[in-house]
Order: sequence, then structure tokens, then C-alpha cells
Amino acid sequence: MSFAIATRAELLKTKRTASFWLSVLGAGFIPAIFFTAYILKPEGSYKQLQHAPWEAHFMWGWQAMSAFLLPMYIILICSLIPQIEYKNNTWKQVFAAPQSTGTIYFSKFLTIHLMILFCFLLFNSFMVLTGVVANALNPKFTFFNHALPWRSLLKLNVKSYISILGISAIQYAVSLRFKNFITPIGIGLGLLIAALVATQMGWEHVYKVPYAHPVLTLDYMMRKNRPFLENHEWNSVCYFGAFLIIGFLDLKLRKEKG
Repeated sequence: MSFAIATRAELLKTKRTASFWLSVLGAGFIPAIFFTAYILKPEGSYKQLQHAPWEAHFMWGWQAMSAFLLPMYIILICSLIPQIEYKNNTWKQVFAAPQSTGTIYFSKFLTIHLMILFCFLLFNSFMVLTGVVANALNPKFTFFNHALPWRSLLKLNVKSYISILGISAIQYAVSLRFKNFITPIGIGLGLLIAALVATQMGWEHVYKVPYAHPVLTLDYMMRKNRPFLENHEWNSVCYFGAFLIIGFLDLKLRKEKG
């Protein structure tokens, strides 16, 4: 079985599952809150959104997303995809199929990242839609008077995606190791809380903690004259490579699979 066919099969498994709806609801949660605030209490947003509405709008959205919701989404989605096999007790069927361990491992991991990219796309679309509809309903908003900053928005999305690479590889490896759905989520949540505490305390080595990388990316995006990739983002890429290999070797060399 080719890698493309295996990935297509994995995507079909996610259709109408919790992982699909988690991506949709996770992407729409913050825009829905913003839309409600803009419609019900617009006075508090007029002045702040007057001069650079799209920049402020997206920065508020990503601030709410990056600190907790985005890492938590990665933790959940990385646990839900492997759980499809555990829940249906189909790991033996998967390994009995004419496909290599590498195809199984990397097709599932690619499926996870396609779901993450799907969530990113929906989140940005919902944020744009929120601004457009809010301005259409209330002309006092100035979204229509300013162009969407596509270049800055693309940069923010690319850097945010790079910042979650390490988390995704770690959680995927952990989720394949444990059959229990709660265990990888508990481990991820504990590490996320520890990262948030370390960030709030201003720990000088927080850039080494992968679960703090999304919020660090947003923090550095607010500063001028920064390199395209920060130290913590390079660390995220390194964690990504290391744990992707560790997870694959663990699955390949494990005597009892599934």
C-alpha cells in the first residue's frame, strides 16, 4: 500500500469523528466570543480597533489561542487520531495490511498535521468573517477601511505552526505508547501547565520547554527587528525531529503492537 493511499485512508477514518469536530469547534470558539463582544458591547472595541483594526483583532485572537487553547488542541488531536485504532481494536488489522511500519506511523502523523492545518485555516477564516460581519452590522467599526495584512498574518501562522511541531511529535509518541486515552492527555496537560507557570515566572530557560513555544512566538512577534526564526522555534524543530524518530523506533521495535 502506498503512502498516499494510507494517508487517504487515515483521513477517511477522521470523517465525522471527534477529531474533526474538535478542529471545527476549536477554530470557531474564539472568533465566536469576539463576534459576540463586538455585537453586544461594541463601545469597548471602537477606539482600540480604530487605526489598525485587523492587526489588533488578530493579535487579540492569537493571544487567546496561543497561550492555552492551541497547545491543548494539539494535545487532544494527537491523542484522538491513534485512539481510533485503540477504540475499535483494529491495530492488528492495520499491521496485517500490506504496508510498512513507517507508512502506518507517518501517515497517521501526517493526518494529524493536516487536521492542524485545517484548524489553522478555519481559525483565520472565522476571524476574518467576524470582522467583516461585525463591520457590516455596525458601520462604526473600521475593518472595511483597512486592507487585511496578509503578509504579517501569513508570517504569524507559519511561525505559530513551527512553534507547535515539538509538541505534536512528543504527544504523538506518547499517545502511541499508551492505550489509555486519559494518560497522554494528562501528561500533556501537566507539561502545559508547567510551561505556563515557567513563562509567567520569567524563567530564563523557558525557551527550552516545547509547551511554552506557541506563547513565546506570539510574544516575539510583537517586537521589531527580530529574526524570522527565534531560538525556541529552532528548538521546536529539533524536538520535532528527535521525538518523531523516538516514536517511530518505539513503535517499530515494540513486541506487542496495539
